[in-house]
Amino acid sequence: MSLSSALFLFGKPAAAVAIAATGVIPGWPFSILAFLPVTVYSLFRMFKYAFISGAFTSLALMVISVCVDYFYYGKWTSSVLNLLIYDVVGGGESHLYGTEGPLFYLRNGFNNFNFCFILALLFIATLPIARKKYAPELLVIISPIYIWLAFMSLQPHKEERSDQN
Repeated sequence: MSLSSALFLFGKPAAAVAIAATGVIPGWPFSILAFLPVTVYSLFRMFKYAFISGAFTSLALMVISVCVDYFYYGKWTSSVLNLLIYDVVGGGESHLYGTEGPLFYLRNGFNNFNFCFILALLFIATLPIARKKYAPELLVIISPIYIWLAFMSLQPHKEERSDQN
């Protein structure tokens, strides 16, 4: 996420989209939520280059992923798509590993990042005083934390959980 954001800020939207695809496909498919603002804005800035870069990187990574899955599972499958189907479409039991309330990620974010998490959440307050020429880019860079918190707080399935019973 940091590298994609940095490339975006340095005016390299095609590279930012390629790195986003690399973070999503072999990394963690749910991180697509965090990459959406950078990817969408990059497509608006330089559609042709960003689209070609993202499409090529995504296709290449999916082919590699499917081939690795075939090697290890002995059948043609996609672990990336299976994960998304299981967790998003509802093919699994969300309560199997425990669920938490909507404030879980706020507590967990503070627990993991301390006051840096609070500063990241408060960053939106600086946008009105930021220079007008930097405001769109700053919003694109900071908005993933709000998108992530909103979406994940609505989901009952939580992989990370405390040891409290």
